[in-house]
Amino acid sequence: MDKLVLVHLSDIHFTRASGVSVHDLDKNVRNELVLDATKVANEIGPVTGVLVTGDIAFSGKQVEYDRATDWLRDFCRAIGCPAENVWVVPGNHDVDREKTKRKVTRTFHQGIRKEGSDVDRELREILSDEQSAAALLDPLTEYNTFAGRFGCSISAGKHYWERDLKLACGTAIRLRGLTSSLVSNEEDKRTGIVLGVAQAGVERAPGVLHMTLCHHPPDWLRDNDAVEDHLKSKVHIQLFGHKHSQRLYEINGKVRLVAGAMHPERGEGGWLPTYNFLEISRRDSERIGLRVYQRQWNQPDTNFVAWRNPDNGKDHREFLWAGFPAATKVATPSVVSHEARGAEVTASPLISAVATTVTAKDDAMPAPNNERRLTYRFLTLPFRHQITVAKNLDVLTDADRGLSDEALFRVLFKRAAEKGILGKLWAETEKLHDDPADCNPFEASK
Repeated sequence: MDKLVLVHLSDIHFTRASGVSVHDLDKNVRNELVLDATKVANEIGPVTGVLVTGDIAFSGKQVEYDRATDWLRDFCRAIGCPAENVWVVPGNHDVDREKTKRKVTRTFHQGIRKEGSDVDRELREILSDEQSAAALLDPLTEYNTFAGRFGCSISAGKHYWERDLKLACGTAIRLRGLTSSLVSNEEDKRTGIVLGVAQAGVERAPGVLHMTLCHHPPDWLRDNDAVEDHLKSKVHIQLFGHKHSQRLYEINGKVRLVAGAMHPERGEGGWLPTYNFLEISRRDSERIGLRVYQRQWNQPDTNFVAWRNPDNGKDHREFLWAGFPAATKVATPSVVSHEARGAEVTASPLISAVATTVTAKDDAMPAPNNERRLTYRFLTLPFRHQITVAKNLDVLTDADRGLSDEALFRVLFKRAAEKGILGKLWAETEKLHDDPADCNPFEASK
């Protein structure tokens, strides 16, 4: 049966010293994780993607995201996963705390967290005003640059993202990345984190199995009850981070999985790196199944091993959901876009220039994997190389000065598509990488 295999990491906590200092105590842990994940991927793979539920960095600084980007690229190569097939959400360590101390941002935080305040109304009013939204989102600037490489950045109009991963049978596994660190600072405490019901309100749809990614578990949320109602009733697979301990719960027939931490803070007690593999597949004409493989650090042997079910000795736990009749088959499992009402969400920040015709019976656009790869490859180039590519294509104007990396690429891609030179954009981008692609999927658009 065709299936999706996903690696779930969390709290990877990259610092400026990660991978470059002789005092990097976590280097061996990362090496063992790569070895273990490669072994598991060979057994149950191929790997579709990597899901990271927050705390990518340690203090929200650019150099930390550069370290994380390099490691995630190498990790994906080792497990046979496309480097662009990473999906992320921010955690409290992805916030630049220095920026949260600015008066305007601090004032917004206090107002939203104030006892008796209407969280959703406060967020709506702030995010609807351009200057107010900029102040609220400023502490996540470096995170947004990092996340933009994977099409997971957030904005005033889109503070969550949504993607479909399609099984070959046609069933969609709909990912929604939730942002629980919009209001995060040095005063964070349990029940003080804010999410907002608008993010949690996934919509039921025939043939769709929902999965959410969020850093903070519900018991950390001020709006816990309202969020829980949506999660418990509609979200089949709920992935979380933050708690540096691995947990799996079955709630109302749904699965809630806390990854634990890849890089726990060594000062805390019970230090134990963990991560998960998820395998989702069609089991019969009506049911979709999930297998969760929990991997844990074994200190005596300094390696990762399988958590085994004490009831049967198996290296995984299994869950089944009925009510998912097989639809029309598609060629291969794929990543597709989904337009959610009230939010601008796409599988990449781009306009598809190579999409094939979608029939009236289709509920999703064709897989934009080439766009996703081009986005990732361009945005992982040094900025000077990005500008070189833009100049070679002669598609930017003086009015584009000051655009962020992601915004620059949106403009670049759109104008290249309009001029029919996407093939040149691909070629110019690939030749600046050490491992250029063998073929150019946009050659027809030259």
